[in-house]
Amino acid sequence: MKMCLKQSKKNVKYLNNRGFTMLEMLFAFSIFLLIVSFFPITMKFLLDNDQQDARTKSMEWHVFVNQLKKELRLSEGLAVTNNSLLLKKHGQDILYEKYGSNLRRRVDYKGHEVVFQGVKSFQFSQIQDGARLILTDSYNQAYSVSLYSYLSLEKEDD
Repeated sequence: MKMCLKQSKKNVKYLNNRGFTMLEMLFAFSIFLLIVSFFPITMKFLLDNDQQDARTKSMEWHVFVNQLKKELRLSEGLAVTNNSLLLKKHGQDILYEKYGSNLRRRVDYKGHEVVFQGVKSFQFSQIQDGARLILTDSYNQAYSVSLYSYLSLEKEDD
């Protein structure tokens, strides 16, 4: 039994002689500081999605405009009233108006279909043979589009 205890003491003594030196500690600490210095940049990149959201908002705008142009081409009448767009299509009134921070579409003044989100301000105005939409989103990006109806062209052909 005495022999086992003496051997374990020798091992502990041997391990204590091979501890960290000051140079190794400084080297490990410098690596730690290097890793920690990239942490704020990484967190900003992961948590800051404003640029990505702005790009998504731009894509949402293009989809909205294409759908609105298609609906305008298929409509039978167009009117701009009280900063809203009223289209007549197959005997139905289709209204585009602001609702809170969204732009919504209603058919026969019923329902609630959100077509564009995060609207800060918008303005419909009447132009010859169509309407003009100027919109500012929540990221202060300004969009504008001129929407033309082909009803006058059909009347001229008759």
